[in-house]
Amino acid sequence: MICRRLTLFLVGLTLMSTVIAPTPGITQVSDKDPGAFVTRLGNRTIDFLSDPAATKTLREDRLRELLRDGFAVERIGRFVLGKHRRTASQQSIDEFIGVFEDYIVTLYAKQFSRFSGETFTVEQVIKTRRPQDSMVKTKIVPGGGGEALRVDFQVRNLGDQYKILDVRVEGVSMVLAQRDEFSAYIGKNGGKVESLTTALRKRLVVLTEPTASTAKQ
Repeated sequence: MICRRLTLFLVGLTLMSTVIAPTPGITQVSDKDPGAFVTRLGNRTIDFLSDPAATKTLREDRLRELLRDGFAVERIGRFVLGKHRRTASQQSIDEFIGVFEDYIVTLYAKQFSRFSGETFTVEQVIKTRRPQDSMVKTKIVPGGGGEALRVDFQVRNLGDQYKILDVRVEGVSMVLAQRDEFSAYIGKNGGKVESLTTALRKRLVVLTEPTASTAKQ
């Protein structure tokens, strides 16, 4: 399924955004390092996850803002197209990235009900071979106890801000997995990026269909 690996990618995003507990008495006004950057994103998400008055639309709007602020969405979108972006028109790429973002936001919004009070700690920040990149290594412990999960975030310093390029759950790169899935799908459908965009758009329609619970919001 085309959405299976994207769901895995979203698992990493969900883990980041639902488990980072704010540090009491401390207000962060700037990101001094990649670890502080990841923590700030989590704190922001905790705020709107904990808001009982937030409607589905408001949650999605806030999520889109968070996604654009914290993740290199356009870079990720281009990367997951793999070799096919070389032969695609700029218009096709731009259209895909727009649908890709909408799909991530909509699918991710459905993960909110899974928040169960896990705890999160940043254990280490390691520089990579790229001077501007760091790996923020974290550990997540389930709210009801159990085995901890390792989730690492590849963060890039763009000079005036940090952006997340990848989420690795137990060592598995979600972006690489998504690139393999998307490239295979495009390859089986004439090598056209438009085929993938159409597939995601159809899936988006299904995801946005009102249900009994959302109709009451």
